[in-house]
Amino acid sequence: MTECVGCGYCCMKTPCDASRRLYGNIKECPQLLWDEDKSRYICGLMMITGPVGEGYREELYTGAGCCCGLNSWRKDVRKRTGIELSSNLNPLPKVMQIFISCLAKEFTSTDKMVLMLSRLSSELKKDGYDESEVELIYNNIVRIFNDNRNSFMKGFMG
Repeated sequence: MTECVGCGYCCMKTPCDASRRLYGNIKECPQLLWDEDKSRYICGLMMITGPVGEGYREELYTGAGCCCGLNSWRKDVRKRTGIELSSNLNPLPKVMQIFISCLAKEFTSTDKMVLMLSRLSSELKKDGYDESEVELIYNNIVRIFNDNRNSFMKGFMG
């Protein structure tokens, strides 16, 4: 368990039971709010005062920490764009996801990956992809790569 950084990952990927009880099966919980001043997401249910708020804080284990310590959003806390949130979209075909997973298991340097992803981003922009689409594709590749990379290779720069 690690401290919650307010990345929004848990609430966006798997809404809590309280959200499902209140709003049914919706894509975005209206209680998940972006706090500009703190540059993080907060839960509106946590802000309710009195016994009702206490009940939500107890039910949702406020202060217990994050159990998704490996998710890449923890290192990139920001307000997520609509395309990132729409039905947990991963724009990469399954075969491409498998290829990236296999590539991650090879002895590929971080430098090489950065150069390849930079070139890919440039090529996508030339091909007419807009900035948000390129960013989504880039972030999904990085996430898949990091999720599948052997830990002993994570610091390899050669």
